[in-house]
Amino acid sequence: MKGEYFMDNFVILQQMFAIDRAQNRAELRSSIQTLLRIIGSYTKSERVYIFDKDESTGDFCNSYEWCAENVKPFIEDLQSVHPNDMPYWLNAFERGDSVIIDDVNDVKDIMPSEYRLLTLQNIHSEISFPIFYKNELRGFIGVDNPHINESESFLTLLGVVGGHLGNVRESLRMTELLEQRNRSLEKSLMDIERDQKFLSILSTDYISVYCVDLNLDTIEPLKLDSTANAAKISDLKAGNAKCYSALIKSYYDNYVIKSASPNFLEQLGIEHLKSHISINGRLSFRYQVTPNSVGQEYFEAEVFPFDFGSDSKVLIGFKNIDDLISYEQNSRRQLQEALDEATLNNEIISAISKIYFSIYRIDLALDMYEEVSSDNEVHRLTGRMGRASAKMKELCHRFVVPEYQDKILQFFDLSTIPERLHTEETIAMDYLSNDGNWHSARFIVQKRDSSGNVTSILYATRLISEQKRREQSWMLLAEEANRANEAKSEFLSKIAHDIRTPMNAVMGFADIAKNCPDNSPKVCDALKKLTTSGKYIEQLVSNILNITSLEDGRQKLNPVETSVSGISSTLSHIFAQELMNDELNITFSCHDILYEYVMADGLKLKQIYSNLLSNSIKFTPAGGDITFDLYEERIDNSNNIRLVARISDTGIGIKPEFQADMFSKFTRETDTRINNVRGSGLGLAIVKELVDLMKGDIEVNSSVGKGTSITITVEVPFIIKDDLWTGDRDYATDITSVCSGMHLLVAEDNELNYEVISELLGMNGISCERAEDGAICVDKFKAAAPGTYNGILMDLQMPVMDGIAASCAIRELDHPDAKQIPIIAITANAFAKDIERCRLAGMNEHLSKPLNIRRLISILSKFK
Repeated sequence: MKGEYFMDNFVILQQMFAIDRAQNRAELRSSIQTLLRIIGSYTKSERVYIFDKDESTGDFCNSYEWCAENVKPFIEDLQSVHPNDMPYWLNAFERGDSVIIDDVNDVKDIMPSEYRLLTLQNIHSEISFPIFYKNELRGFIGVDNPHINESESFLTLLGVVGGHLGNVRESLRMTELLEQRNRSLEKSLMDIERDQKFLSILSTDYISVYCVDLNLDTIEPLKLDSTANAAKISDLKAGNAKCYSALIKSYYDNYVIKSASPNFLEQLGIEHLKSHISINGRLSFRYQVTPNSVGQEYFEAEVFPFDFGSDSKVLIGFKNIDDLISYEQNSRRQLQEALDEATLNNEIISAISKIYFSIYRIDLALDMYEEVSSDNEVHRLTGRMGRASAKMKELCHRFVVPEYQDKILQFFDLSTIPERLHTEETIAMDYLSNDGNWHSARFIVQKRDSSGNVTSILYATRLISEQKRREQSWMLLAEEANRANEAKSEFLSKIAHDIRTPMNAVMGFADIAKNCPDNSPKVCDALKKLTTSGKYIEQLVSNILNITSLEDGRQKLNPVETSVSGISSTLSHIFAQELMNDELNITFSCHDILYEYVMADGLKLKQIYSNLLSNSIKFTPAGGDITFDLYEERIDNSNNIRLVARISDTGIGIKPEFQADMFSKFTRETDTRINNVRGSGLGLAIVKELVDLMKGDIEVNSSVGKGTSITITVEVPFIIKDDLWTGDRDYATDITSVCSGMHLLVAEDNELNYEVISELLGMNGISCERAEDGAICVDKFKAAAPGTYNGILMDLQMPVMDGIAASCAIRELDHPDAKQIPIIAITANAFAKDIERCRLAGMNEHLSKPLNIRRLISILSKFK
């Protein structure tokens, strides 16, 4: 055994030498991973890992891990450990000591934080030792559940390993940093050489180039052509010129045309250059001089910053622009001539365009058009050109209302123009434009060939009489009114039918019950059917009011903090009894909930889902299956999530031809399979309107005889709340222990609700006492000795006195606890206005039903 021990130590040392020889991070990582495997094999441990210290946060991050066979890795689940979670270990590591734990239960009291971490990971024994570099803690190595006898020499070797790893990794980091700096230096040298080549190429455009230090008022010639006037200045020619201001003054006095460039000295003066370059980055200035030796007289001075870290040094280049000036002068002359001609043409066209607001010249042989004038003054005489036949189609589709487009396309057919204008000089047709105005489109002959065939035409459009437009508008309004009356009549007819049918049942079964008072079974049956018909009428009226309020815009979204799983739970309770009566199987599944709370109109979401579930129940035979699936999808780089609900059934399905109209009002499929199923045809229309209000999507998949699946998707903002899994590590122990022993007064008129609250509080060590309404709550608090109650849970809707009035009354009492006792609203009223009413009444917090006991205990802990 001793020889085996020395052999293992030798293998560890040998691997440390391999780590020394690592040339890059990949080799180093591989060598370190091998070292962990050797340590793990020697110690017969389950896991060996390295946690490195993050210098920016102070956390220790899991960077390496080796696991024995059949041992689950932790590196993905436990990414980092905060120093506050390992205070005992941290003190030991900073002293250079290792941590050896033979049995984790022995250290429960001396290192409680570390004990919690170890037991959570099923670690029974542990060896951990620090990683140092120059007396600075850089991390630590841990060995989970080792199976060896402790050896002082082995522990000493592990300490050496920690120090050695710190030195090797730091040395490699410094080496890589040095190599990186060398590469950066080499790139900078290459950039300098490249910039010098670019400068040499660019300077070919300049007759002279100078480097000027504006602070020192010095100038250094970098390039000076012998033909330049500046070359004649004796000091510059001899290379003795040093003063920039003096040189510019001499050049101005001797060569610059003063009348053409009076501001030469001001533009190139030191102060102006400094201020201009600092704001604009460069300066360009043109001037005229007496012709030089080769006859050049127009130049442009361009000034650039030379040292971008300072506004002191600049490069000034002078280049000849005689050709450019000549070109610009010719262009200005031609432009002026064209402008004069265009002005004359524009006057003529402007006069014509008072009648024709759009004019095009069309060459029929070439199928080309040129825009002469349009209704936009910016486009007058633009000469826009293109393919004429394509342009006519574009004008038709852009301006003509759909009902006139077919006729106008025939009128705009340029291939038939020569025939239609063979004996005519002009043809026209009227049409209604998309803006509601009537236009008259006209083709006018411009040119004919020797045979009299039209070769060139004008197309013009003008606004025709206001009277005709009004007449046509009134006709359209009359037609729309007729259609509206027809729709209203159809609506009333369907409503009358849908109300008369159940009303007939109501009146009939009422008569049956009245005429058979002694026949209890028949009376009960009649009353049951009467109740069913009444509920149908109630649902029909509710649906009509809903669809009406949606159409006239009275329905508004009211986003509040909403529990996603709470929606599924509520629906499950609502439909449990109905499904039991119909002998249907239903599954409510709420999964992949990334964020439990969202900002959404929970009531309207439940209304959407309820309508779809009701439809599935109606059209699924007994023994069928219905599934409600609710989950969330992440949206990258967004504060929203997609809330997806899928309602599936094994019902009769929907025919493909009906699926396109299934969300229309008062629309029901004509099918013998559903003749015995009552419905107003409004439920799906309400679903569509509400989903559109939420800017959501509906997807329908259905097969006749197999069933239907409808998917509703809406985007809603999510809310991040603290809980046991998001950082509230001590919730289970600290908050529960703080709240244990509290005694609460619970104002709740519903006995079942109070029983639920009482049971949940009792499970967390909290006792409570019931007040059946708000008035009893006030009386009990008023009569109680100070300190009797640690808080009040207040329902809002109660008989005698509601929760708002009761809270106001308690706050106004002359009782030692009246002003500071916490009052927490526990209510189904979760609208924003309800929350505000609670705050104004003096309540401290607001919780919506169903009650979240974790959230309640968290709130209570703040008032302990």
